[in-house]
Amino acid sequence: MIPLFLLCLCLASPLWALSGMAYLQLPAGARAAALAEAGVALPDEDALSANPAALQSVGRTVGLGHSEWVQDIRHEYLTLLWGREQQVLGLAVQLSHSGQLEHRTGPSVEPLGEFGVYEGAFNLACARSWSPRLRVGLNLKLLRQAVYTATATGAARDLGLLYQLRPDLRLGAAARQLGRMNKLEQSATPLPRTLAAGLVYTGLPRLLCSGELRHTDEGVTLHLGAEWQAAASLALRGGYQSAEGRGLALGLGLKRDAWALDYALVPLSADLGTAHRLSLYLHRGAAP
Repeated sequence: MIPLFLLCLCLASPLWALSGMAYLQLPAGARAAALAEAGVALPDEDALSANPAALQSVGRTVGLGHSEWVQDIRHEYLTLLWGREQQVLGLAVQLSHSGQLEHRTGPSVEPLGEFGVYEGAFNLACARSWSPRLRVGLNLKLLRQAVYTATATGAARDLGLLYQLRPDLRLGAAARQLGRMNKLEQSATPLPRTLAAGLVYTGLPRLLCSGELRHTDEGVTLHLGAEWQAAASLALRGGYQSAEGRGLALGLGLKRDAWALDYALVPLSADLGTAHRLSLYLHRGAAP
């Protein structure tokens, strides 16, 4: 069943093209960012952007996230999850914004003014156990893009699975951004379609190891991450990825009772600086 599902993912994806709306490829939470984005097989509250089948919540969960990216680009995240028995439902809002960009129509000493770029997504996701070992997920998203005075809308879907190969080894696979945008003035922005597959291994004491292969319009990239549970409430994380512009990643997580706080630091190449991610999750009881 697993090879057949992966083949279907490949057939569902059209020819690759250089894409925009790159924020859709970034993890929604700081935990996956600190693991160099190796999160396709990692059950977590912030798994919605990596694999909808990996969404995890006991009761109700509220998540807030913020990212300081390059060139004054910022990302904001709001996630609401409801977990009950073998099913998790999720709502999420993503926003990428950058302001104070100079408006010019040609070479000039002074700009004509300033403008902003705003891109957002509204997500409706569901993860459900298909069998004791297999979990499937679907994420439907509405997209909006605004550049200066031009706007465009679109829709996409993410498909995913999570398969327990053995108690300490889990397989994840996902096809993301399967959809399209309407025209932004004269042409439509291609979505960053992604195929990903990976493993998570938990057979070592206090250590989680995660790996992922990802296919995008930039080619195939490798993502590797590790998380060490240094104490009951403290996790230390690090990872490496071969994606252009990014390499090492570091981070930590603090968890106590009903809340979890994660931080990630991602140095960027070509003198672009360092990206910072922060996410907070609040949990409350079991769903009614």
